[in-house]
Amino acid sequence: MTVTVYSREVIERIIAEGSFPANTVVISFYDPAIKRIDKDYTHVDYSGVCKNVFYSELEDLDLEVLKRKGYTYDIYFPEADDMAMFIVKAYNSGKDIICQCEYGQSRSAGCAAAILEYFYHTGISIFSNYNYYPNQVVYHKVYDAIERQRRYYDNKYYFAADADVIKKNIEKLKLPDTLLDGYQPENSHSVVDFKIEIERHLSKQNMLYHTQEEILNAVKKSKQPIYASFSVSKLRYLYFALNPDGVGTRFRYGYEEITVYIYFNKYYFNNTDHKLPVHRRRAESNNAFILGSRGHFNSLSFFGKLSWDSERKMIDAVPFIITNLK
Repeated sequence: MTVTVYSREVIERIIAEGSFPANTVVISFYDPAIKRIDKDYTHVDYSGVCKNVFYSELEDLDLEVLKRKGYTYDIYFPEADDMAMFIVKAYNSGKDIICQCEYGQSRSAGCAAAILEYFYHTGISIFSNYNYYPNQVVYHKVYDAIERQRRYYDNKYYFAADADVIKKNIEKLKLPDTLLDGYQPENSHSVVDFKIEIERHLSKQNMLYHTQEEILNAVKKSKQPIYASFSVSKLRYLYFALNPDGVGTRFRYGYEEITVYIYFNKYYFNNTDHKLPVHRRRAESNNAFILGSRGHFNSLSFFGKLSWDSERKMIDAVPFIITNLK
């Protein structure tokens, strides 16, 4: 994805010359202060060259000026989340992005730097260019919004245990009850937020394992289940009856391969604009589905409890949260 910065003057010349680039979307900032001076002032007209344009009427303000203008950091630039959604969709569609503002130096540069930094870690290319004076507030608001959007957007299908199940484990672990505030299994955003928070708490107490090696060392030594967070691919479905009850994978331990069974037979569908795969069977609730026999998931991110089955020489995994089912 190519990200470029333009001023109003330059982009209007490109449009007039008929050389507007193909496969490109636009983020266009325009200035409400100029509207108060010039009643005919409006945003750049892209109607003849681009259908995908995100317009933002935003004053070009630095952090120290916000308060004098009656803003706080939180209420300034309220469309940042919607802009992030626009950016992520463009990225996933393989589109290039033009960031444009009045002079092509501040708001558009801050936005472009955030996009480049998030996806390619090259935001410094904008900050080190003396042609630009990136708006720091725009940069941070856009970057943080993209991070939130990707966190939720990638979680198209997920599993979430009932709140009562998780509450019992929180009590055993003596974690704050407030971790469950706002948690709703059918709300994908609350599920992702909870997973991040509980993993953070367990990591602080050195009670969470991540890599295959440390998981296998811990689970074999412990007489109690351990807590783990990991991502796996190359899954196979587990059938103990007509419908699959979970998925299986393998952890490598030296020269051995240890089988891991992850038990769950129902998952949720995140209400985005993605279409539900045709091979999923609907369960009793509107947004819960059971694992189907076709169109398998191939990867996932797991958080839950693991225990060692010494007789079968394998790991049994009971999930609390599974995200990014793909």
